[in-house]
Amino acid sequence: MKTLIYLVILLLTLTLETSSSRNNLVETTCKNTPNYNLCLKTLLSDKRSAGGDITTLALIVVDAIKVKANQAAEFISKLRQSNPPTAWRVPLKKCAFSYKVILTVSLPEAVEALTKGNPKFAEDGMVVCFGDSQDCEENFKSSFSPLTGLNTAVLELSVVGRAIIRNLL
Repeated sequence: MKTLIYLVILLLTLTLETSSSRNNLVETTCKNTPNYNLCLKTLLSDKRSAGGDITTLALIVVDAIKVKANQAAEFISKLRQSNPPTAWRVPLKKCAFSYKVILTVSLPEAVEALTKGNPKFAEDGMVVCFGDSQDCEENFKSSFSPLTGLNTAVLELSVVGRAIIRNLL
């Protein structure tokens, strides 16, 4: 009976230490980003962060950017097909191109670079995501942007992703 109690205590201790070290890596990593709360929320919402290293954490953020960029691309497509206001037609076309670059070039480049151990190219991918989402927003300077929320989400996640990737350089 004593052996069983000791075994249970040992297992609980190891579980708590593993959970604590996971949270320490996530918290330490997020403290080195410009948006601690977004970083923490993004990483802790993905179970891969439980056993992940810095590369895994960076990949989680890249995946989160991909989700938001896909939402933006789908929204842009729907807006373009819905006979939008004239002032939106050119900005939407430019935004469609920006998000196509994000989804077909920048994010795949970041994933490949992270999985192959070349974080500099992954950082470059984050910079392009940041810039393209910012450019999309600025395309609407003469009118209200229907994409502000999604552009901001991609931009802020890209900044967090870049900060995490910089830990690998």
